[in-house]
Amino acid sequence: MPAAYIVAATRTAGGRKGGKLAGWHPADLGGAVLNSILDKTGADPALVEDVIMGCVGQVGEQSLNVARGAVLASRLPESVPATSVDRQCGSSQQALHFAAQAVMAGSMDIVIASGVESMTRVPMGLSVTLAVSLHAPDDELRDTLVPVNQRWKVSEVLGAAWDYAGVTGRRVSIEYALIRDINDQAWRADRLGSLLAGRLAHVNLIPLNPTPGSKWTASRPGVQREFVRRLSDAGVPVTVRDTRGREIDGACGQLAASARP
Repeated sequence: MPAAYIVAATRTAGGRKGGKLAGWHPADLGGAVLNSILDKTGADPALVEDVIMGCVGQVGEQSLNVARGAVLASRLPESVPATSVDRQCGSSQQALHFAAQAVMAGSMDIVIASGVESMTRVPMGLSVTLAVSLHAPDDELRDTLVPVNQRWKVSEVLGAAWDYAGVTGRRVSIEYALIRDINDQAWRADRLGSLLAGRLAHVNLIPLNPTPGSKWTASRPGVQREFVRRLSDAGVPVTVRDTRGREIDGACGQLAASARP
């Protein structure tokens, strides 16, 4: 069985929604990458037997086989065929697998596997804001407050949030319920600030509502103000959620407690 080899790889600069690549039509963007790979390899364009391009959002400017549009926008001959592949987040990887399989099967010798996605011109998914229930900036405490943290640590959760922000250009809301003497220490405010500084994020501080039978309660007003000050000094946008519905036990966390016999 013939072996398949990757002889060169290239890509555009990393972009974001509304960034410097936003004015490029997806087919032109893909064509520029195809031209770059031809320049890198020095291969005869006429010897390319197929172009396989991963693309999730095959609507609008990325519909009607964007891979073929990219070939026509490149220096490749019109005779070079092309197809688009949608396997969601693995679309470009699937394009690579298909290319390798064609070579290993002996049906082709030179195949270009690629991918294109314009998040500005063809937005992916719903225009929703991601809210992360963080409640602690350190794994030791979050393991107890949010048990799922034992599987996905703070760094992994925030890493996924920054990926979302980079792809969508939307701000991440960091939810943080302030609990007296549990997660409201000054050093935790400083650590949270260091994790979020410079990121597309906003902290929503939630004063804990009094709940019958709970061992936890809201932070002292002075401690809450200091927490806010330290986050603000770190350059992190922060607001304190207004507490409503306490008088009828309808505030956050109170309904479930009131329903118990």
